[in-house]
Amino acid sequence: MGLFAKKELCPVCGGEVKGLFLTKIGDKKTLCKNCSKQISMNKGLLKTATPEFIQEHLDDRKKNAEKYSALRWDVLYTDVPGLKVGVDPVAGFFYLVHDDLHDNDNPLVFSFEQLTGYELYRSTKKVDDADTPGATALESALSALSGMANIIKNDNEMKYDYFKLKLTISDPYWPQLEIKIDFDLDKLYGRNGYIAFDRQLNTICQMFKHIIRKEPVNYY
Repeated sequence: MGLFAKKELCPVCGGEVKGLFLTKIGDKKTLCKNCSKQISMNKGLLKTATPEFIQEHLDDRKKNAEKYSALRWDVLYTDVPGLKVGVDPVAGFFYLVHDDLHDNDNPLVFSFEQLTGYELYRSTKKVDDADTPGATALESALSALSGMANIIKNDNEMKYDYFKLKLTISDPYWPQLEIKIDFDLDKLYGRNGYIAFDRQLNTICQMFKHIIRKEPVNYY
């Protein structure tokens, strides 16, 4: 210990390991700050990840950044709290930005063919999936919230709820995505008025359903 203590080195790049909020991998070793900030994968994979697996992932993240820059994102959805979705309808790709995905600097890009499953939950109750025919069951889910909002007696008390969007992807680093969308009832039904995210979330969910079912997609 002390002055001559051996400094811990990153098992991937060999850099010095220092700082807070760093990533640990399966062999209990800690990645350096530079490698940690580039990681964007399902947390469960980190439990068994080897340095070689992480290096492959970092190489894939570089390819992802190149793909993101090369594609044309003609359709953008930005009104859903905490979520941003871009679509290249011609090339058949979409990207996602959300805090749960750790991808703000390098959005996750997937092809339509990689998307194989979709489910939507309000809190813990599933309200829609790719096998449900017709429109996304979002309208009824939001209508149920209006009843909750009407029973709020204390105007100073904020009531929150959330949706959870689950996507199954044929991707080695994100085989399943879970995206939590928080909102407060006052913004949706209270004195601040009705906001647009419900319409856009409905469109996003319907897009995912149609992609999986290989049906024509209306992006607006």
